[in-house]
Amino acid sequence: MDLEGLHSFATIAKEKSISKAAQTLHVTQPTLSARIRKLEEGMGVKLLDRGWDGVKLTQEGHYFLYYAIQMVSQFNNASAMLNKADLLKFDRSLAEVTRMDRMVIGVDTGLSSRFVYPLVAELQRIRPDLKCKYVSRSSMLLIDLIEYGVIDIGLFYDVKECRHLQPVHLLDDEWVLLCSEEAYRGVIRKDDDLIDVLKHDMFVLFENPIATYVNVWEVLSRLFGSTPDKFQIVDSSDMMLGVVANGQGYTFVPKCYVPELYLEAYPIRMIPFGSMLPALPVYMAYSETVQLDVPIGELQRRLLARYKPGAGHTAASGGLNG
Repeated sequence: MDLEGLHSFATIAKEKSISKAAQTLHVTQPTLSARIRKLEEGMGVKLLDRGWDGVKLTQEGHYFLYYAIQMVSQFNNASAMLNKADLLKFDRSLAEVTRMDRMVIGVDTGLSSRFVYPLVAELQRIRPDLKCKYVSRSSMLLIDLIEYGVIDIGLFYDVKECRHLQPVHLLDDEWVLLCSEEAYRGVIRKDDDLIDVLKHDMFVLFENPIATYVNVWEVLSRLFGSTPDKFQIVDSSDMMLGVVANGQGYTFVPKCYVPELYLEAYPIRMIPFGSMLPALPVYMAYSETVQLDVPIGELQRRLLARYKPGAGHTAASGGLNG
């Protein structure tokens, strides 16, 4: 997969015509068709249906278009940031965001609300003068970024093998059910079984569940014996909580995905399912090839002390006991 292919695919989707897209890109139609064929072969799916009435996106193409546009946009933004001739007034900002003497800390998007505060606090105690860059990404992407040396330290869920990392188990997160307070009270009033009621409701599904957290289908199959057939689709935790709070569906997520402030602000009921479903291990890891500017052993011990049983930290302050 290359940028040229992504740009070509996005342009065809916009123009709805290979000939018009070829004119826009200033290439011949055979060249453009070859780019799309190469992209489709590389992905192993068909992205476009070609007919006498023009070009249409397949179901897979419609899903992929968002990511193609996003990748092209991110490349263009990064290219613009590195082109100092176009960004003279941002010279200081450019120098700061591209400098290589900062420690880069990556935290899974869902874990950031619970872990960033204690992580920053412990780093400050160990090295008050340490300059850092903090980023939030999916656990799968974080593992790759650490292995490539882009990120120095990462906190993530145990979603895949870490072949070249030094992982330390911090704690086990648990699955929780989220539904609206109104839906929960309605079930209690009728003395119904919550699971039986919810499995006929819409399930709130992340647009890319593979990149977000451990496969939720295993959870649904274990509890319901089947998977839902009605869905609301979201692409972030904030979106998910807003949809659930308005009674537009229910979902299962790791507990760390739900900040305490949201539970106080929104009419959402959170029900733990830790005893019925497998735990979700959370790890901190760093690359074997990176020389860190902090004593990693001490940082690990401090964080482990925060999250060990009986440490007294509530969910709001970073633990999972609240």
